[in-house]
Amino acid sequence: MKGIGKRVTVAFLSIVALLTASGVISLFELSNLSYDTDAILSASSRDMEISKNLLRSVDDHRRAIIDIAIFGKEDKSACRKASEELDSQISSVRDNAPMVLQDCLDSLSMYSARLRSLTENYSSTETVVIDSLTVEVRKVDGRRWYVEVYEPSHDRFVEQIKRYTTLSHNQIAPRAAQLSKNAYRSVAPVLISLLVMIAIVLMFYFFVYIYGVKPILRINKALADHLSFKLPYKAKAEMIDEIKELNDNIENLINISKSNKKQGEDAI
Repeated sequence: MKGIGKRVTVAFLSIVALLTASGVISLFELSNLSYDTDAILSASSRDMEISKNLLRSVDDHRRAIIDIAIFGKEDKSACRKASEELDSQISSVRDNAPMVLQDCLDSLSMYSARLRSLTENYSSTETVVIDSLTVEVRKVDGRRWYVEVYEPSHDRFVEQIKRYTTLSHNQIAPRAAQLSKNAYRSVAPVLISLLVMIAIVLMFYFFVYIYGVKPILRINKALADHLSFKLPYKAKAEMIDEIKELNDNIENLINISKSNKKQGEDAI
């Protein structure tokens, strides 16, 4: 390739192409990073919402059974409604849950069925057979039944919800670790391009100074010395392309000027 203009143009276009390529790669990686981040945040938010809904429903069931067992309320509709909500929520989660969570959801279904059974079988009175001829109906101690029978099942259900939350978060952890790697991948092209661009700019500065700035300074000094002190024109610098042509033309012009001046003196 000849011509300093072409060399400068190619140098700058190379820098532009490098920055464009690194920008496109970074945008692609950042797009993937944004997608992965949204997916992880959505999964985490969904799991937290599921756990919150399950805890709210089981707490509604607990308060409803307190009204029945301790305060003597006869209507069990609130308990049945809370049980239906629990079963519905567990069923909706099961459809999209990974295999590692299926066992936990099975346990939740089992504990939910246990709570439903306790509710349906609870009665404020119980029949006690004293002997073959005597049957006695006694009042059930609702507080004792709640503490000894219902509360352990309720606590096991709550613990299973916590286990579900832990397992679901463990499923997100590897994706979060991969997210960190993707972040480095999205930034790496920019950093590499920056380092390469710095190296190219330094090299470009070196070549421009050696083959552009320095020859022009030498040409200017040699021309000034010739005009001021009548010294022979000689620009000592490594020159290429148009700058070499410029130096040769100046030297030819000076030689022609000397030749014309000598011919004029000889004519006189």
